[in-house]
Amino acid sequence: MFAWNKIVVDKYQLKELYCARKLSIAQIGKLLHVSRTPVHRALKEFNIPIRSLSVACTKIIVSKKELQKWYFKDKMSMFKIADKLNCTHSAVVSKFKQFGLKSRGHLGLTEPIKLTKKGFEYLYDNKGLSLKKISRIAHCSESGLERRFKEYKIKSRTIKNRACKYKKYDFSGDPIEKAYLIGFRLGDLNVMKRVSVTLIRCSTTIPAQTSLIRNLFKSYTTPHVWKAKRGTTEIVCLVNKSFDFLLPKEDKIPCWIQSKPIYFWSFFAGYSDAEGCISIFKSKTLQIKKNVNYQITTYDKRILLSLRSLFNKFNIGSYFFLKAPRGTRVGKTKYYSSGDAWCLTVSGKQSLWDLIEYWKIYSKHADKIKRIYYAEKNLILRNYIKWSHPIKMDFPNLV
Repeated sequence: MFAWNKIVVDKYQLKELYCARKLSIAQIGKLLHVSRTPVHRALKEFNIPIRSLSVACTKIIVSKKELQKWYFKDKMSMFKIADKLNCTHSAVVSKFKQFGLKSRGHLGLTEPIKLTKKGFEYLYDNKGLSLKKISRIAHCSESGLERRFKEYKIKSRTIKNRACKYKKYDFSGDPIEKAYLIGFRLGDLNVMKRVSVTLIRCSTTIPAQTSLIRNLFKSYTTPHVWKAKRGTTEIVCLVNKSFDFLLPKEDKIPCWIQSKPIYFWSFFAGYSDAEGCISIFKSKTLQIKKNVNYQITTYDKRILLSLRSLFNKFNIGSYFFLKAPRGTRVGKTKYYSSGDAWCLTVSGKQSLWDLIEYWKIYSKHADKIKRIYYAEKNLILRNYIKWSHPIKMDFPNLV
């Protein structure tokens, strides 16, 4: 499984550039617009033999006079020389050793850093600049600045005060949206607390699920999506602490959600978008080929019992039963149930109609919405059968 921010380099492209064209790691990084690190890591992962430093250095065509001119006369740093030669910093250092050249620091030619403690504190604490940016302003190396940082005994910023790469925005505060997110979280999201952010993660093979999660959080952060080696799609969203209400993972529906129908049905839509489904099966009658019902199977026994109890308030009949005891094999896979799997179904025509109409109001899952419309057409068709008991196809009232 890849880390959420891992840069993936194509194996065949890497072989072409590194083995066939004999480009250096630095040159490949520039060509792919990435740093040297992901290229070096990819070489190891794909078991591509890495050229030794001595072999790499022999391919750098540069004379001793050129190095002396760039370094001592033009005052270029070794990093800038490495960029000029399309090689690594270590390769330049190795060339210096080969030619018997000493660095400016060893010769006492390095200019002192002209940055006072007050100036350092102003740039670092007040302006919130990184050491890298300060080194550019002060025209000095980052390593030299780090030594001065320790000499001045300036306290390092905590992780909480460090700038994030992507902006994060507070949750809107909408209770209907909040109820949906809690339902979806209890169904299909992993939420973990980090030092300064809340990590929301999901693994799926369904494209509609990926799109849904991206749409749920894209206005608050930048979702990270990548394909894992096992074939699943991994989604990670790093949000701020206003989303800490998603941290609890309890087998119950919060009381405030049960207090109002609009909150409950929004929660139900989120939970069903994650775990519920409209099942389609063959009909026993000749007039219609297929029937539908609603099913949700999960380990969350108390949540399903609460759903059944609240369904009764809306005159929605349901059936609750133990579908698979702990240790039962899951289908034809090698996996076994880690707990008792409970199932809640709704199959009566009137109850099913009312349920999917409530679900349709708040559902955000593209595949589930298609299934809901299919179920509606199926129920309408069944409603016109003469011997069938007709149902009332009214719009649900949430008041």
